[in-house]
Amino acid sequence: MTRARWAVATMAVAALGVGGLANVVDDRYLASGWHTTVHGVEGEDVVGGTFQVHVHGATAAQALADDEPVPSAGWYVVVDLSYATTDEWSTPEEVVLVDRDGREFTHPGGFGSTGAPWLAGPDIWFRGTLLFEVPEDALESLSLVVRGERPRPILPGTVVRVPLTVTTTTEPLVVERGSLLPRRER
Repeated sequence: MTRARWAVATMAVAALGVGGLANVVDDRYLASGWHTTVHGVEGEDVVGGTFQVHVHGATAAQALADDEPVPSAGWYVVVDLSYATTDEWSTPEEVVLVDRDGREFTHPGGFGSTGAPWLAGPDIWFRGTLLFEVPEDALESLSLVVRGERPRPILPGTVVRVPLTVTTTTEPLVVERGSLLPRRER
């Protein structure tokens, strides 16, 4: 074998080795989604990534209070919570309800910003309610999941997950916008 062929063969083996090493690093050390879940409890602060969350409770009804009640084919769920960030002003990337089957429920369309996530600041807490619409079979097994930031290719993301105890009522639900809380209040 000539010197040129040895050089080509050596470069090919080196390229395969570098490619294999890159795959191992990608599989083990680079984030490809939400990797870390921080589990919280209703009534307590939980910190996940850049968000601090405090869930006060959840209530479900088949109608929303408005000038005229807005009925639902399923159930509306209003989650009372407060949150702040740990570093800069931001809105959570996504807040959803998840049931035991892994189904995700987002803020229903048609309500604008009412009942949707709001902006919060570094240790500046805001409290309000988030609105969701779920089928009746999901009511007993819901968890609130807060995805504070979009995952980046080189850093794993963090998710806050708080199991909910949902109280049902026959009265139409009232949705409250996020409002600034006095210092040290949640």
